[in-house]
Parts: sequence; structure tokens; C-alpha cells
Amino acid sequence: MSQLKKLKKATSLSDLANILGYKPKSVSFIIYKIPEDKKYIEFEIVKKNGKTRKIKAPVDQLKYLQRRLADLLNSCFDEISSKAQKKSLSHGFRKNHSIFTNANNHKNRRYVFNVDLQDFFPSINFGRVRGFLIKNNNFCLNENVATVIAQIACHNNELPQGSPCSPIISNLVGHLLDVRMVNLAKKGKCTYSRYADDLTFSTNRKEFPSLLALKDDDSNWVASKKLKQEIEKVGFSINPEKTSMQYKNSRQLATGLIVNAKVNVKKEYYKNARSMCHNLFNTGEFYIDNENKAELSTVHQLEGILSFIYQIKRHHESSKEGNRKYNPTAFTNLYRKFLLYKHFYSLNKPLILCEGKTDVIYLKCALKQLSSKYGDFVEIIDGKINYKISFFNFSKNLRDIFSISTGTSGLDFLMESYTKYNPIFKAPRKALPVVIIVDHDDGLKEIKKKLKIKNSEPIKQFYHYISNMYVLIVPKDSTGAIEDLFDKDILSTSIDGKTFNRRKKIDANKEYGKIVFAEKVISANQKDIDFNRFSEVFDGLKAIINDCEDKIV
Repeated sequence: MSQLKKLKKATSLSDLANILGYKPKSVSFIIYKIPEDKKYIEFEIVKKNGKTRKIKAPVDQLKYLQRRLADLLNSCFDEISSKAQKKSLSHGFRKNHSIFTNANNHKNRRYVFNVDLQDFFPSINFGRVRGFLIKNNNFCLNENVATVIAQIACHNNELPQGSPCSPIISNLVGHLLDVRMVNLAKKGKCTYSRYADDLTFSTNRKEFPSLLALKDDDSNWVASKKLKQEIEKVGFSINPEKTSMQYKNSRQLATGLIVNAKVNVKKEYYKNARSMCHNLFNTGEFYIDNENKAELSTVHQLEGILSFIYQIKRHHESSKEGNRKYNPTAFTNLYRKFLLYKHFYSLNKPLILCEGKTDVIYLKCALKQLSSKYGDFVEIIDGKINYKISFFNFSKNLRDIFSISTGTSGLDFLMESYTKYNPIFKAPRKALPVVIIVDHDDGLKEIKKKLKIKNSEPIKQFYHYISNMYVLIVPKDSTGAIEDLFDKDILSTSIDGKTFNRRKKIDANKEYGKIVFAEKVISANQKDIDFNRFSEVFDGLKAIINDCEDKIV
């Protein structure tokens, strides 16, 4: 039974609590026993225009309940939307929707008209939430259940900004607005979409329809009387200070993105990000707001800015890049520099890069068991494990930006990239190494070329590559893979009658692969496994750290 059907069948607080995974008395306590003035922590944040926005952050007990409610209502909304099979009108607070998908509706248009709603969340009150859930054809909830949901969601008779369930409820209630707006837009032969409180209408007509907007006595574009009426009929109102018309021969914006020919970020936003990167690479410091230098900005903040720009630009740049791996655009190039600076140059711990995530599992398990011997790398206090080295995460975003996969080929390209970009980094740093751990097998060929190792030469414990980057090669035994550091009886462990095969292609009926081996054999039985042969790897890591301290001054 779907979540929506369960919700429609519910008739009481107890039924709703069960759907949310709560005990009825817990829900009752949160709603009725916690004093209203104790349910939220209120504070203000400064907006870009200098004005403030009041945020109400729910206390933990209420926040967790609201998250469960948000998940439930999102599931219902997805079910309703999938049945409708219509083009999305709202793009805020939804999976696979964003300011990009919203703005993309309005690119390359003669006119783009933007309307902002006044006090969007606060204007959705208790009665509107309850009434919607009772009367809406998709819900038709029992009155008692609708009342409880409104009690969980609302505070002081409004949807609070800061509640996890306010976004989805605003989308549900806001759909009534969307229906009216899209019908009005069709009459004026315009395209309509909404992102939260931001409404956008666009058209290629020679004249923008007066049904939606017209010029006032001062030649300023304002919303038409009809548009205002339709918005007010569903309980919202227009913020006149944020109404704007943009023409094709000037910069056009929709939800803060340029939409003239293609969806893009503002040039000044990109230039500012580039300037921040320049300062970071050269001094290790930067400010997001150069006019207000009261507090240094963080690398995490800059990464958020660069990630945002990348998510917008990649939609129209990927198709023209050709070989994205070796011919990145200017921005992709900048983002790559930043990631190499963050992950490889500016370290707080020695960094380990492995060919795959199973290698990381082996090494972490080995360190747990050998913690008394390698206290420089790991400590266990009251059962809690603290690694004093970090393990590189080949995140999806990073693999996309570098156009690489995991494995030796990905490591090989990161080595090339670091060789290319490392010389531009001038900021102070600690003498900490980046250590690439690779198997002594066929995949080593390309890395051996970079290290200029001749085939006739014996393999050393480790090699210095450039700057603080090193390569540590797993001791060769049998296949030369890291799995050979385990005893043969461990490698021959049978699971459900299947045997371990470390190759990429396996017979699923008879064999299991590396992931299963790492999780169900090594991690699950680590207390009973002999990890002593991993000492060769960790001794090599010790030697690299000492060598790096001598080389990096």
C-alpha cells in the first residue's frame, strides 16, 4: 500500500503516528506538552539586500518529527505528480528540480517578467494547511489527521521558515496558485513556472500581454489587476518591490540565473569565485565579501560556490567540450585546480589514495587490529576509532569534474593533473604527504612510466613523484594484489557456496567479488584475521612521512 493510501485511510493521531514510525504518546507529547514558546529557536539572517529574514529552527524532538512528516508528504507528492504526467510548474524543494530547471523554461525569450510573493511561508497559516488536506481531491484526509498534521507543521498560525516540512507543504498549497497562474499564462501565450515565492512569465510575443503586466504612469512594469486578483484568491500577495520586466536586448534573469541565450550564472559571480581561488592558491586565505573583511571565509564555503557554478555550467558546456578529460573549459579547469589544492596541497593529515574502496576497507580494518603498533595512524579511545590519516573519496562529483573512474587509470590522471597545477600553488602548507597505494600488477605499467622505473629494476618500497606526492607499491606476492596480504584460508572463504574472485568479471552463480569479500569476509570477521602482513604497507607509509618532512620546508 502506498504512503498516500495509508494516509487517506488514517482516522486518528494514533494512525498518523504509526505511519510516521512514532508511538502515539510521543507525537502527543511533542504537540501538546512542549510549550509553544519552547518549540523553536528564533534568529535572524541578513539577506543580500541588507534586510533580515527571521528563521525559526525547531528543537530536536520537533525537528525529527517534522522530517518524518516531510518524507511522508514528499512521497505523496511524488505519487500524485507521477500520475499527472504533466510538465512541472513548481521547481523549488523537489527532487530533480532546481533553479536551473526553473530558469531553463525561460531562456531565449523576448520578455521575462518576474513576480515575487510577499511573506510566502508566513502567509500559509494553520487553516490553509488543514483545509487543503481535507478538501484537496488528491488527499481528502480525515479532519482529525489533517488537524494533527497542521499542528506539527505550523507555529503561531504560520508555516515557519526553518521547519523541515514547510517546503513540501508550501508546494502542496502553492499548487493551487500554479494552476491559476498557468491558465492565465496560456491565455496570454506565455510560459509560467515557480520556484518557491518566485514566479516567472516569459514570451516571444511582440508585445507582452497586458493580461499579466503593464506599465504604470512612471513607465514601470507592474502586475496587472487580473494577475493580482488571481494570486490573492488563493491567499498570496505580490511584493511590488521585486516585480521586474527584462528585455531580450538586456540581461534577463530567472531565479538569479541569466537566461538570454542559455542558462548561466552572472559574470560577476564567476569572476568573484575566480578571484577568491586566486587569493586562496597564493596566500591560503580569502574573503567572500571583500568589502567586509571581518571574518576569513572557509574552503568549504568556496567549494559550495564552485559546485553551484559547475552544476549550472555543465548543462551547456559538456556537449561542446569534446574530450572533457583533456580539454576542460576554463571553469572546469579552475574547479580542478581548487580540488587539487584542497585535497592534495592543503592537508591536515597524511592522505591515502587507493585504487578502489575495498582497499580502504582492508587498510582501516588492518589499522584497527594493529593500533598498538601504529599509534601515529590510529587511536582507539573508549571503543571509538580516530584515524590520524585520511582516505581519499572518489566522489561522483569529483569523478565527473576530472572525467575519470576509480582504479589505476583514475590515479594516473590525478598524478598528471597535480604535476600540471601544483606549481601555481604558493600558499603556506604543512609537510604532509599524498600517498598513492597501488597493486604490483599489470595496472602498474602507466604509473611505472611516470616514475621512470625500468622493467628490469627491482621495485622499491616507495617512490617520490613530485612535491608532496608519493607512490607506495604493495609488496609483490602471487598476483601482486593487496588481497595477497591475507592468508590463503581467508581468500578461500566460501559464502553461500560461492568462492572469491578478485577479477572484474565474475560468474555470479559460483563466485562473489571484491565488495562482498571486503564487507562480509574482512570487515565482518576482522577480529579473527591476521593483518600482520599489512605492516609492510604501514612501515612504508611511515618512511614516506619522514621523507616528506625533509623535502617540504
